[in-house]
Amino acid sequence: MPEHNKYNNQYKKDLELSGIKPSKRLGQNFIFDKNILNKIARLINPSACDLIIEIGPGHGGLSEALINNNAKKILLIEKDIQFLHLLNDFKSKYPDQVDIRFEDATNFNFDFADYQNISIVSNLPYNVATKILILLLKTQYSTNKLKNMILMFQKEVAQRITANYGNKHYGRLSIVSQYLYQCNIEFDLNPAIFFPKPKVDSSIVSFKSLREKSGPGIKMLETVTRMAFSQRRKKIKTSLKDLITVAELTQKLDIDVDLRAEQLSPNDYFKISKYLEKRTNP
Repeated sequence: MPEHNKYNNQYKKDLELSGIKPSKRLGQNFIFDKNILNKIARLINPSACDLIIEIGPGHGGLSEALINNNAKKILLIEKDIQFLHLLNDFKSKYPDQVDIRFEDATNFNFDFADYQNISIVSNLPYNVATKILILLLKTQYSTNKLKNMILMFQKEVAQRITANYGNKHYGRLSIVSQYLYQCNIEFDLNPAIFFPKPKVDSSIVSFKSLREKSGPGIKMLETVTRMAFSQRRKKIKTSLKDLITVAELTQKLDIDVDLRAEQLSPNDYFKISKYLEKRTNP
């Protein structure tokens, strides 16, 4: 029997005894295999982090792996109160290292005044993964505190985040993510390691912060990329016509207006966004 099946069977029984049922609505798919959990935890280099924030710890398997890999301080953010007793029991074992907030991560404030080197780790629920990522990106832009992130996504989303210019997966998420981070797929996860088993493959993505940007604000970059890629079959002289003129694109920015959204490089989008910000706020 594969190692992950052994762990799944064991912890499935433990969850049932605790009266806990994975919530489809909350997108809960748990990993119990300690080898995989330790592999994920080591990617964040726990001993080097001032604070690790884990989103959606659930039964606490990854949390335990972080502690076992010498995490100094962990903040657990969990929405599902089914895990109240399990996580409180976990905190009682490590009272000086673990704090818990039973809150919704989709509107959580990730800016902590007492910490400058914060890392984020999470087996993100598929249904809110992109929403949480955008929140984290905005936090990093405004604070420059989220130095490293190790996040799990549906494989298709991971490919969009890490896609290079010219790749078929390249799009808005690629540009906005790579504006602030070096993004890499570390490894893929087979559905068989999860309980319950999802219908899609997953990938672990690492985000390593880049130096502070002197470029555009992330809000403007979001606006430009959203307009461009919402009409990706059209040339940018059409898709961006409500933001910028053909003359500005060609004469001020030296950008070919007959290109489509996926044919522009990230630097092209940074140039357009920065120009629009200066034009709006001279």
